[in-house]
Amino acid sequence: MTHPLAGLRALLASGKTRVHRRSRPAPGRNVMMHVTLDAQHATPLRQALIRDCTGQTWTIRLAPLPGTDRMRLSLYLPRDAVSGAIQRVVHLAPTAELGQLFEVPDTPTDAWRDLMNPASPPCADPVAQPDEMAAGGNSIAQLLSRDHVLLGLDVANRASLFVQLGCVCEQRFGLPAATVIAGLEAREALGSTGLGQGVAVPHGQIKGLRRAMALYVRPATPIPFDAPDGNPVTDVVVLLVPEWANTTHLHLLADVAQRFCDHHFRERLHTCVDAQAVCQLFVGYGTP
Repeated sequence: MTHPLAGLRALLASGKTRVHRRSRPAPGRNVMMHVTLDAQHATPLRQALIRDCTGQTWTIRLAPLPGTDRMRLSLYLPRDAVSGAIQRVVHLAPTAELGQLFEVPDTPTDAWRDLMNPASPPCADPVAQPDEMAAGGNSIAQLLSRDHVLLGLDVANRASLFVQLGCVCEQRFGLPAATVIAGLEAREALGSTGLGQGVAVPHGQIKGLRRAMALYVRPATPIPFDAPDGNPVTDVVVLLVPEWANTTHLHLLADVAQRFCDHHFRERLHTCVDAQAVCQLFVGYGTP
């Protein structure tokens, strides 16, 4: 039987291509775009885009959409290259669906680097962990339940958010509040996990945690987060993973990037009035 993480390891090792040619500054602001396409078109399109990027640095990532024969192609490229990329998509993948563009800061923060350019995981985990093997198909949708959704949370800033998250994790899930707070603060000390556009993704590897956890938080009022665009945060996705779960960590970060760079998803999320509606939206994202 194939190991449930084998396909994911191969995807993260080879499905993400960072292409460098002779250096020349890429003009204009960088953007991220997503394309949903049939699996049969994915490789020819990716190869054509790699040929097209002469003189520029693009990031190209492919990811399967669970339960379908479709793929998600994520592109990080200069804005003035978008028109040519779209022409390639239309020519080589006529049934593809183009997502909305999402502007990336001129100087990406550590949070953006986590989402767009995660280091490839090792070829093998140190010791096969039963929980990660069982949860090899983890996605945000699979990890969210109503107990993991906090709407209208009364917090004034990032520090008070982390304190509240620690209390919630201790009361609902039995995790020591101090451990959760310390894990989130340790990652935040490296740079803000605010992405801009009102989104933040605080995350950390938590000692003693047995399997990945995700929470969605909507503060009662937007809170400052040192985001690259200076805007306060309205949507917070919290990722907590075991110390050994590098593969799961990267997979979940990529999942967040795919969803929250889609402004239609964010708009629909803001119309959800209760936890059940939030969970249903996460589950239904990407389905025909």
